Amino acid sequence: MISPDEPGGGIIGAAGLMLGLGSARGIDGICLMGETSGYLVDPKSAAAVLNVLCNLLDLNVDATTLQQRGIEMEHMIEKLVDTQRATESDELRYIV
Repeated sequence: MISPDEPGGGIIGAAGLMLGLGSARGIDGICLMGETSGYLVDPKSAAAVLNVLCNLLDLNVDATTLQQRGIEMEHMIEKLVDTQRATESDELRYIV
């Protein structure tokens, strides 16, 4: 979740630094990025970026492991959300 005071859609961190330094030195560059929360490793997003790169460069790279890790991450996040909901539900029972 992006906080309201954080820039949306900006390129920050090392990715932004590399593009900025390259531009300042007259070096052409490109940045392919996948959408993530910014707080967790996102193998599904990495696989999507890899797929675009493979299509652009006519490469064949097996992204099966990334896709499997993405599914595992989704299951872990679902469990965390379910646990959080159950905890919140238990905390509010004394009010009723």
